[in-house]
Amino acid sequence: MADGLKGFAMDLLKDDVFETILSRMEGEFESHDFIFEMMRHFPREYTYSLYECRRAKDPIQTLHAKIGRKLSDLKGRVAKTRKKSSRNVRGLTSTNQFWKKLDDGQQGS
Repeated sequence: MADGLKGFAMDLLKDDVFETILSRMEGEFESHDFIFEMMRHFPREYTYSLYECRRAKDPIQTLHAKIGRKLSDLKGRVAKTRKKSSRNVRGLTSTNQFWKKLDDGQQGS
């Protein structure tokens, strides 16, 4: 990757990016909508992160799994609620994790 592009891939997974997107989400949201917001507000970072996954069998699924794991790491900020089918970025229906934003000090179950 050219020197001017280094750092963009990791920028997508930074806490401030997740906090920015989280602030735009409703009280309950799904992973697909979170990813759509990332694509809309951080298109270059999303594209570079996807490029970094290019050697994976499925780069899109690989990147989205990383995003999901990062959401799971935001303990005290979000909690998993349920799973339900919805349209993914490919326009296909797939099982999707729903999340609930937590108030400060509220614990997820």
